[in-house]
Amino acid sequence: SNGKLLGTLNGHNNWIYALAISPDGNTLVSGSGSILGHHQIIKVWNLKTKQEIRSLTGHSSTVRALAISSDGQTLVTGSDDKTIKIWLCD
Repeated sequence: SNGKLLGTLNGHNNWIYALAISPDGNTLVSGSGSILGHHQIIKVWNLKTKQEIRSLTGHSSTVRALAISSDGQTLVTGSDDKTIKIWLCD
């Protein structure tokens, strides 16, 4: 099979460097490069509706790594700002 495109998500203002899908397959988290003055660089998406749920702020530079815990309750992000942030998924 060559695959079938299921949708396209738009919303980032810079390159996307990291993606993670929740264990239940309903949520996607994406991380991108920062733009001066714009630090909403982690986006949470509903994969069923293809809509952005929220943007997470906290990092001051490019997000390079994302991971979601096996229970879907915790998101961990790593950035060029030399920090790892731990988020509660609700």
